[in-house]
Amino acid sequence: MLALVGAIATSVAVFVLLMAIFIPAMATPRRLETVRAAALPRERYERLVTKEQPWWERLVAPLARRLASAMPSLSSQVSEATIVRAGLDPASVSPAEVYAAKLVLGAGILLVGVALSAVVPIVFLVALPAAFAGYVFPTEYLAYRTRKRQAELLRELPDFLALVRPLAAKSGLEHAVAEVADALHEASAGQHLLAEQVRSAVAAYGIGSDLFEALRDIATAADIEALDELAASLASARRLGKGVAEVLVEHERALRDDERNRLLGAASMVQPKLAAILAGIYLPEFVLLVIVPLFIGAIGRI
Repeated sequence: MLALVGAIATSVAVFVLLMAIFIPAMATPRRLETVRAAALPRERYERLVTKEQPWWERLVAPLARRLASAMPSLSSQVSEATIVRAGLDPASVSPAEVYAAKLVLGAGILLVGVALSAVVPIVFLVALPAAFAGYVFPTEYLAYRTRKRQAELLRELPDFLALVRPLAAKSGLEHAVAEVADALHEASAGQHLLAEQVRSAVAAYGIGSDLFEALRDIATAADIEALDELAASLASARRLGKGVAEVLVEHERALRDDERNRLLGAASMVQPKLAAILAGIYLPEFVLLVIVPLFIGAIGRI
């Protein structure tokens, strides 16, 4: 009885300690400059923002931000390129904050597991893999976002080229690229990823930068080799006097062939995966219902 009371008291003490650490970090930060710009009372603005914030920003991000500010060396653990390729702004989510979030999640899950293990000892064994999963989650999430963005850009690029090609023959490549990007951006209500990226390149071109170099910068930032090759080919065709339409047709055909091959490869993996799923479902039942009774019967006859 005394052991149970001691375990409960220990759990309550650890819980109070965790709340003392986490509750101040969950408080909504003051954004006075934004409040003034929005012309809203600060209390009303904070209520609106708090409702819209996900749990990551409300709980983990403030703690990670404080830990990152206390330990600037954490920024060397995660690169800015990883954050940019995931579609995030390094100015708002710094590399130090990402790595600090890894530490906060891993340590937080482990502490909760230690606290609960005082009541249920087996929880500690579950907390160890859960803490490791929490530690790797931020970087794995960035990698997932990167893969998703790259796949989306590659899917959108052939259709973008198909729209640019007829307009480029009439009004020039730069004008066609800008017009198609604006039309896709407006039609998708800002959800067309490639159009958004191309619009930023067109904006850089409008202030004096080379359009093809701006496209190559976007390709480098997103790690899209196909877009980098397209921009290099267009720049070379412009210098050599080669037809731009031919370059667009070649790259569009190559991109569609790559997408077709990828889909065929994915389709070819369906049957082995289905066979593995069926084996995982029926093999244990076959062993329990057929093999085990036969084995028991054979032992009984001996």
